Amino acid sequence: MEKLLSKQDIAYDNYNFWWNYILWLNGFDEEKDVNLDEIIPQIINRDEVLPNFSAWFNDFYPENEASQDGYYESPNTITGSLKGGMSFAIEFHKWQTVYYLNDIYIGSCGGHYETKFFTLDELLTFEKYDKLFLLMLPMVGVEKSAREKAEGLISEKLKLLMMFSGHEQFIAKCIVNGLLISGEGFKETENVGITSDQDNCVRNIEKYQRYRDAVIELNRVLSSFVAEQH
Repeated sequence: MEKLLSKQDIAYDNYNFWWNYILWLNGFDEEKDVNLDEIIPQIINRDEVLPNFSAWFNDFYPENEASQDGYYESPNTITGSLKGGMSFAIEFHKWQTVYYLNDIYIGSCGGHYETKFFTLDELLTFEKYDKLFLLMLPMVGVEKSAREKAEGLISEKLKLLMMFSGHEQFIAKCIVNGLLISGEGFKETENVGITSDQDNCVRNIEKYQRYRDAVIELNRVLSSFVAEQH
């Protein structure tokens, strides 16, 4: 049984939650070759903006409840229902954040990354739902041609988190560095829908054939969801 997080738990003024969430992202500063979770503490004094972060972290990720692999039987979870017959869930384990649509696994962040599931256009359909753009951000793949657009969108969303004030553009650039896709990226595959050629991506059904049926189902649901937003 998961522990459902309340609206207040993930409110924009809950800096502990959002600091932890943003720093999980697989971003980096390409000039200094430093990861996001290292570069942000260099430009923002965590102890000043988050004086009780360590206590929050230990409460959010209780050591005594985690398995040897860092998984919880009852993880902190964000869940909700959306239009188009779709639901989502995000589970927070000690070393892994796991994402689902309609109870189907779409990826994870942490010790083992499987990401870049959504196209940027798909991610934008979540924008109408409070906080879902940022919550689903780790699962998006950004094409190089859309880099500037993605940086602008993310920078605007980061302005909702006052602890990052003045650094939004730089942090957005670092985040997009980790979201960029290589190769062909997304494509339409007959009888399947959108697939991907990215490593460690659920939509890469050529490399991960075990995900094929799940991707077909998710593409059907996502198509309905996107249509509902227009």
